[in-house]
Amino acid sequence: MSFMWNVVYVIIALVIVKISQWLWQWSNPNSKGSGKLPPGSMGFPIIGETIEFFKSSGLLEIPPFFQKRMLRYGPLFRTNILGSRTVISTDADVIFEIFRQENQSFVQSYPDVFVKVLGKDNVFFKTGDVHKHIKHTTMHLIGSEGLKRKMIGFMNRTTREHLRWKASEGAFNLRHAVSTLIVSYITPQMISNLKPETEAKLIDNFMAFNIEWFQSPFALSTWKNLFKVLRARKEAAKIINVALERRKDSILEKQGDFLDTLLEEMKKEGSIFDQASIVNLLLNIGVVSRDTTSHATALTVDFISKNPRVLTELQREHEAIVQKRDDKEAGLSWEEYKDCMPFTRMVIYESLRLANLGTIIFRKAVKDVVIKGKLEVKRYTIPAGWIVAVAPSVVHYNAEIYENPLEFNPWRWEGKDLRSPGSKTLMVFGGGARQCVGSDLARLHLAIFLHHFVTTYDFSVVQECEIYRVPFPCFTKDLHINISPKSPS
Repeated sequence: MSFMWNVVYVIIALVIVKISQWLWQWSNPNSKGSGKLPPGSMGFPIIGETIEFFKSSGLLEIPPFFQKRMLRYGPLFRTNILGSRTVISTDADVIFEIFRQENQSFVQSYPDVFVKVLGKDNVFFKTGDVHKHIKHTTMHLIGSEGLKRKMIGFMNRTTREHLRWKASEGAFNLRHAVSTLIVSYITPQMISNLKPETEAKLIDNFMAFNIEWFQSPFALSTWKNLFKVLRARKEAAKIINVALERRKDSILEKQGDFLDTLLEEMKKEGSIFDQASIVNLLLNIGVVSRDTTSHATALTVDFISKNPRVLTELQREHEAIVQKRDDKEAGLSWEEYKDCMPFTRMVIYESLRLANLGTIIFRKAVKDVVIKGKLEVKRYTIPAGWIVAVAPSVVHYNAEIYENPLEFNPWRWEGKDLRSPGSKTLMVFGGGARQCVGSDLARLHLAIFLHHFVTTYDFSVVQECEIYRVPFPCFTKDLHINISPKSPS
């Protein structure tokens, strides 16, 4: 009997030893090479530090998850989130180097749940030459040339109509209104000649197919919203597939829309496009083009509502543009956008810097990478297979880079070259080879919206914009406003 108990004790001891070894290995992962891992903590077994990572914070602050670890470990640290071993960087130089080594040492990587929702053929998840080709094709629609030739006139007309419609409604939710506006002008440019009821249904599904479901993986509402999003995605895909099939079989003249461009690409020998990838790309554009841009628009209006000096200068600049026109009712032209609104461009960049719509961006190391940031004395190794999460939002709030970084001050951009959508210290659209393909569309949208908004309407905020964020992605609560036509001078 005592022998059996001794065996039991030995087995228990061995189990405890094995568990202890596993816990030690979890907490102290080793780099396979000779390099040294960045400092940090891997958190609890399995879940890592995911719960703390998803704690919300206010708009004008560095999320506590980053603050706490930066103070303890510095701007480069390791952790485990969403079941993945991860290195996080908040250092501008390290982030720039990671972007620079895109498709060499690092590739795009997102949690599996995003792949499921957005589709494995999504442009987000392609790498190398395939991603480059898809991005180049997409620029036909929302790159600067596509916007100049086709989109700007339609954006002007649709913006004017939507604002006129909203002025007759009383108080309205600005973010939701702008979401509808963006989908309304981009959907016909992607697929034209849909029946009105079909186009309306597609727009409704684009509106329901959003990224707001990812507030927290631990909330029941998240999974309920995810089901709605997947259903909306399925319904939108059906409509696009039917339109694509009809267009392929049609002997009529080309419509001149983006679907024509994609069908021409699909017919080319060795094309990377098939029907599934075309549908996914159109879905992606319909969702991403409006989701973050509508937030940015609401935040910009919120900022200028609290800064009368900024609003006055915006009105002065845009009224001067109108006065120089022969046709006072004409919309904003491409030349006016490029040459006549330096202050508006400063407002847009400052709003985007503070809004921090992409608070964290994911990559994956494809080989061991030795890296050292400006603030680091030691060199560290990021092992192959580890996720790399960069946090441009922390750079945007860095007092060593921006004086009084939490202050809304468009004049801080005075005299700076704002033709490029980003730099080492401003990464609102990411950076490197994967810089956001929609950056030109977002900036043009904001300029057109502000042009019609400040020249035609007076406005008042009915309900303050309550803002909170989680590290990825970021969200803003709604801003309710009243607008009314300006009295004739």
